[in-house]
Amino acid sequence: MASGTVYRRVLASGAASWVAHATWQEGGKRRQAKRSFDTKKRAQAALTELLAAHQSGTFVAPNRLTLAEFVEPWLAGLVNQGRKPTTLRGYRGSIERHVVPSLGSVPLQDLRPTDLDALYASLLKSGLSMTSVHHVHAVVSKLLHDAERKGLVNRNVARLANAPSLTTARSRGPEMTVWTPAELSTFLVSIEGNRNEALFRLMAMSGMRRGEVVGLRWSDVQLDRHRLTVSQAATVVDGEESVDVPKTRRSRRVIDLDGDTVLLLQRHRSRQRELFLRLGVTASASDRVFTNEIGDPIRPDSVGQAFGRLMKAAGVPAIRLHDLRHTHASHLLMAGINVKVVSERLGHASVSFTLDTYAHVMPGQQAEAAAAAAALLGER
Repeated sequence: MASGTVYRRVLASGAASWVAHATWQEGGKRRQAKRSFDTKKRAQAALTELLAAHQSGTFVAPNRLTLAEFVEPWLAGLVNQGRKPTTLRGYRGSIERHVVPSLGSVPLQDLRPTDLDALYASLLKSGLSMTSVHHVHAVVSKLLHDAERKGLVNRNVARLANAPSLTTARSRGPEMTVWTPAELSTFLVSIEGNRNEALFRLMAMSGMRRGEVVGLRWSDVQLDRHRLTVSQAATVVDGEESVDVPKTRRSRRVIDLDGDTVLLLQRHRSRQRELFLRLGVTASASDRVFTNEIGDPIRPDSVGQAFGRLMKAAGVPAIRLHDLRHTHASHLLMAGINVKVVSERLGHASVSFTLDTYAHVMPGQQAEAAAAAAALLGER
């Protein structure tokens, strides 16, 4: 049974505060919790909350565990849950770079929403993008959610913080740049005969992500049926390649291929087999569709470097490698392909995400909708 009182405390400096003091028995020993406030009313409210938490079994015992001290056990718990190495590296980087320097020494139980508000404002002022600050907030929220679930804090204060929304962050982020069909054609013609021709043709005509193409295996490709299955993706973690299943269920998908891309992949496979034969490499050793000059799987970063060189030589407008994916999606939507089909082809989490991302390439559909509605009335 817990009990408590509120009293006024005067420090040697003359400063005064109101203290909510709760006591209870635990394991045959007397335990207590004290919290200080600037007004008697707030102290009384806090005491009521403490006693109610004890009564409902949701009370969190006081502790001085700091945010920085909780990072390692938190990440270790995520390893046990099967989180990917790339995800954990991202979490660690966000916390250590952007949160620990300012709030690492603050006990988790002392953390306030206003502390996070100040952190986010500081990060934005330092030049960090709104998208990046949103991601920092998402990681902090996950950390505090897990701390709350483990009974280390009373509540996840990140829920009350004012962080940039993802919608706002995206609207202010860098706009995608896509090639016109003519520009894409110019690029593809310019790389004919290049050892990476099949790779970039596949990316441009399937909308696959870089890691998905790098991790693609021949066992996932059915050239006779003009399709492939995205079942894994390759990334680099701490200098070492990491291959894992795609992050979401919708990213694990089947993609149909056009005839020209299939023919190019067939020629690519024949040349690769000839290379393996000369090198004495067993084709099934890696089963990767795309390999380097000595038969090893290509590194994801080398793909971007090769793309930059070929793009410059082709004389087409500069875009990012990821914009090949945006180019493919934009061309499909401009051609009138149903947005649900486009969303499935790209492996997006939802059709609404596809609409939000590519609404700007479908401006004519509003006019078509208005004309169709008027036509129903028989008006001219």
